[in-house]
Amino acid sequence: MRKTEPNSESGNPSGRSDGEGYDPVSRRAAIAAKARKNPKEQFNNLLHHLTYELVAECLNKIPQSSAGGVDGMSVKQASENLSWLLPPILKQIYEGRYRPPPVRRVYIPKADGRKRPIGVPAVIDRAIQAAMTKVLNEIYEQDFLKCSFGFRPGLSCHHALATINEILYRRKMEHVLEVDIRDFFGSLSHEWLMRFLSLRIGDRRVLKLIQAWLKAGVLEEGRWQEGEKGTPQGGSISPLLANIYLHYVVDLWFERKMKPRFQSGAELVRYADDLCAFFGNAADVDTMRTLLQARLAQFGLALADEKTHTTDLGPRTNDGTHKRRRLAFLGFTIYRARSLSQSVRKTVFQTESRRFSRAKAGMKDLLRRMKHRPVEEQADAINRILRGHFNYYGLAGNARKLQSFWNFTQREWKHTLSKRSQKGRLTWEALQSLLEKHQLVPPRIRISYPQLAAYSRL
Repeated sequence: MRKTEPNSESGNPSGRSDGEGYDPVSRRAAIAAKARKNPKEQFNNLLHHLTYELVAECLNKIPQSSAGGVDGMSVKQASENLSWLLPPILKQIYEGRYRPPPVRRVYIPKADGRKRPIGVPAVIDRAIQAAMTKVLNEIYEQDFLKCSFGFRPGLSCHHALATINEILYRRKMEHVLEVDIRDFFGSLSHEWLMRFLSLRIGDRRVLKLIQAWLKAGVLEEGRWQEGEKGTPQGGSISPLLANIYLHYVVDLWFERKMKPRFQSGAELVRYADDLCAFFGNAADVDTMRTLLQARLAQFGLALADEKTHTTDLGPRTNDGTHKRRRLAFLGFTIYRARSLSQSVRKTVFQTESRRFSRAKAGMKDLLRRMKHRPVEEQADAINRILRGHFNYYGLAGNARKLQSFWNFTQREWKHTLSKRSQKGRLTWEALQSLLEKHQLVPPRIRISYPQLAAYSRL
């Protein structure tokens, strides 16, 4: 394996790159060009790209409302004091002495009443992870395959869903294996991850920094737990590490080993650890499930059997069998239906029922909390939620669900406003008058059927 020659530049202890002629953007672009040209090149001098300016840039992108980590420092405090807080940390990183603070573990309520654990890293450490991710992305964005969509620059859930539409509409691959990997982010093997990283990264200081993040552990109720498996909880670098892991474990294996053996055709769409494999032949789905289970086991992973399904999106038949006919992916229920002209079969995207219930519960909670706020302020808050909901779920075939959510919001707002006074309930006429003055964002399809092809990666 060829290695790049050591660069004469080295990270300076201050972490600042104030020298004339230093252009960090073009330097990182040079990494991307080299990675693209030489797919097996190993980069052994990357750490000097982790600069004070890059970390400060990443810190500025962290929302001010973000919670602090174990040190209790807020984003505002970190920003105001970065000039003297960050240089000593960067010096430790350059010298291989950095010990990241553990992640603070908190619990947030789920829709079913249970609580989900999440990790909150220290603010400055989060910014350093984000900066390192920017550097490493220059390499791995050249390596990742077209089937990978999750947490990648310039790609979104809509690109993954549009690609599914293309597979179903153009390729006619309607036999699907829906895959869920059990506790992927908590089960990922550190040993295998470091092996995968070393294929492209020869800079031992970068590898040591990543390993330090993996071993930082979590702090819960004053007790520290070492990170033996999995990626840093809540860490900015975790999505990239997860993509690298599954790039080698699933994507390359499927593309190079599996795809050629399926004569009727096969395609993969993966968003982080959620993936769907599409086939032209129903028998290939069972074959894929068996082989994928064995493949994952080699790398310390396992299928979540209760969430892994075989789905048939083809035309219904009267063979007496009861097949799963709808695909659940990225918050959408996906199925096939005849167009109005009955001439073609189209792919329909609808808001998944649990997501729809969660969205309604969130809107209801917002209205309850803002009941006594000024009407104009309420309208602004409602529109922020509506705009985000319609931007994400405004996909071809989902007009009825969008309208249903808008109607629900209008009814709940009327109900909430009626509770503000004992003088009587707000009439529909009064609500319409209010809506003329404080208009709600109307439902709209953001990506129509003709526009889907432009989002596809096939």
